[in-house]
Amino acid sequence: MSIEDLLAKNITNIVLKILVFGPQVKTLSGDERTRNLQLKRRQIRSELEILGHHVRYAEDLVEPDLPGKTCNAFLQEIVIMHEYDLIVTLVDSPGSIVEATTIARTPILAQKASLFVDFDHREGLVAKTCDLAKQLGADYKTYQYPKDLVECHLLGFVKEKIEKVQIVKYLS
Repeated sequence: MSIEDLLAKNITNIVLKILVFGPQVKTLSGDERTRNLQLKRRQIRSELEILGHHVRYAEDLVEPDLPGKTCNAFLQEIVIMHEYDLIVTLVDSPGSIVEATTIARTPILAQKASLFVDFDHREGLVAKTCDLAKQLGADYKTYQYPKDLVECHLLGFVKEKIEKVQIVKYLS
């Protein structure tokens, strides 16, 4: 068996559980920028599923009919994040800002997160939140809108992170 076969068998074929946060994708926005982010989120999920990974949106996992305090969508998202190997966040919508903040406050979540913020917002509070997450181990990148969305750079960054997570998972 060649080293390439061994690597495929042991590392590159590891299936990851990946959570993708960002603007909701159920109904496409009339705003071009938001729609492009929604489409990128859909593309990331689709492409990673083609690679064999288990990819979900948190809004599809949150259960609105649970009893009592467990019915809280924010609490459910925190529990969900802990169960995934990789958390990809297009930090732009109000919900994704809350999710990025949660990641920045939780080292174990930060260490398995990739956060993406528009370059034009690199000096704002959201970017500073992502900087903090980076200090805790998150991958944090800015993107140029619309170029990085159209030319697929974000997807490339996510695929790079997947390779790192697969190695860590193998070595753990």
